[in-house]
Parts: sequence; C-alpha cells; structure tokens
Amino acid sequence: MNFTRSLFTVAILGAVALGFIWPASGLWAGPFLSYILMAMMFFSCLNINLSDLKKTRQMWWRYFFILIFIFVLPAAVAFLFRNLMDSQIYAGLILAAAVPSAVSVVALSHILGGQPDKALVATTLAHLLSPLATPLVVLLFAGQAAAINFGSIFWLIAKLIFIPLAAAQFVRFLGWHKKMRAYSAPLNVLLLIIIVLGIIAPASGLARAHFWELFLVGGIVCVILFLEVVVSIWFGRTKKEDITWAVVDTYKNFTLSSVVALQAFGPLAVLGSVAYSVLDNFLIAGLQWWARRKRGTFGLRRPKG
Repeated sequence: MNFTRSLFTVAILGAVALGFIWPASGLWAGPFLSYILMAMMFFSCLNINLSDLKKTRQMWWRYFFILIFIFVLPAAVAFLFRNLMDSQIYAGLILAAAVPSAVSVVALSHILGGQPDKALVATTLAHLLSPLATPLVVLLFAGQAAAINFGSIFWLIAKLIFIPLAAAQFVRFLGWHKKMRAYSAPLNVLLLIIIVLGIIAPASGLARAHFWELFLVGGIVCVILFLEVVVSIWFGRTKKEDITWAVVDTYKNFTLSSVVALQAFGPLAVLGSVAYSVLDNFLIAGLQWWARRKRGTFGLRRPKG
C-alpha cells in the first residue's frame, strides 16, 4: 500500500514535469482522454458498493455538510478572487474547485489512518451528485464570467461518471471484481500518467506564457486547501474523522476536472486543475506527517454538542 501511494505521487509529479519539458510526449493522447478517464473511473469504481449508502441514514446531516464543503465552499472562496484573472482561467478554477473528491480518497484515508468507510460513502455520494452539482456551481459562480453551457457539462460529466460506475457495478454483480482489483492499482497509475501527460502537454506553452497567472491560481488553491483543512478538523469529532474529512474535502478528482475543462473551456482553463493536481499531493504529504502525530488538532476541535 505504501509503495502504491509513493508511486502514485511520483507518477503525477513526474508526468506534470515531463508534460511541461517535453510536450510531444502527451499530445497524442488528447483525442482519447475521455475514454482513458472512463477506464480509470471503472477500475476505481470497483471499490464502490452502492449498498454502503445505507450508512448515511444515521449521519445524513453530516454528509450533507461534507458535500457542501466539497462542492460549494472551495468555489465560493475562488469567487472572491474572480477579478484577478482571465475569465477562461477563472472558469477552469471554479470547475476544478467544484468537482467531486477522487475515488482514491478511500485508499488515502486508509493509508493516513482515517476512516475509509466514511470516505467511501462521501465520495460515492459526491460522484452521484456531480453531474448536477458541478455544472450548477460553475453556472452560479462563473456564469457571468464565461459562456457556460449547462447541458453539455452535465452530459459530459454524467457520461464520464455513470457509464464506468454502471459497468463496475455489473462486474461486481458477476463477482469478477476481486480478481480485477488486484490489477486496478498499477493500471490506474499507468492510465493516470497518460491522462496527466495528455492534459499538461497542450497546456504547457500556455502555462509558460501565463506563468504569473498559474502562480496566482496556485496561491488561490493554497488558500482554498488551507481553509478546507481547517473546516474539516473543526467538523470532525475524532482525529480519525479529522483525517477522513480533510482528505475527502481537499483531494479533488482533478483528472475529471482537467478533461471537462479542456473540452468545455479550452487549454487555458486547465491551469486550475494543474494547480490542484500538484498542490493536492503536497498537501497529502503534509497530512501524512500530521496523521503520525500522537496528539494535536492545532486548537481546531469543534466543541461537543
């Protein structure tokens, strides 16, 4: 598990660097990004059992607020900086902030000592709601800044999420998922490398030409992630729950946001997803250090009651 986690981080950061340094390495993947992402989502969704949603009955209001923290809070923070950047970059940042948490938050919660069962319920709910929630949030916070086609974004996200999810549930019904999961982690790492290369390569020239915009977007994402961690620790009732909510609220499905941003708004809109992909993984390293501490919530524990 630790090896997979290390490989996952190295794969992302290495692919980002390679895409910037040698754009030709990923230009070929552009036309296939949607299909590659669907394959990656399929392998990730093999871990999702829809019957786990029954666990929301006793804690429904807590999951409601977690969904607010996932979809609305980061977009609302980004909205405060709307006048500092180009409309296309801003629309891409709002999209990156409004996508669901990655399915991999389940494994990350387990690795960091959190509660993977709660992470699984949260990310499943987020992905089921995403085709409606994400375009609504984008329309709400970026509708006046860019031409937002609600219908096209809805169907694109629905296709990228529901088809792989339905296929994975069918495989689970047949009982084949246990054997397939043994190969899903290395296959997802390979697919992730291809996706990141395919996203970064066409945006590398724009990133160099808009270095200060990328730097600005990175700064805004840092503010968002910091506030999300603070809120997550405040909302959690135990350290295990703090870790779980911090991972779920911050670790975005940046592959989904990148593909949608590229197709809906253009290459420049991918800068928000690029910033998230890099900073999210640095944040996970920081959370890993904090999770190993025997004590300490930095005075952010929410009062009981």
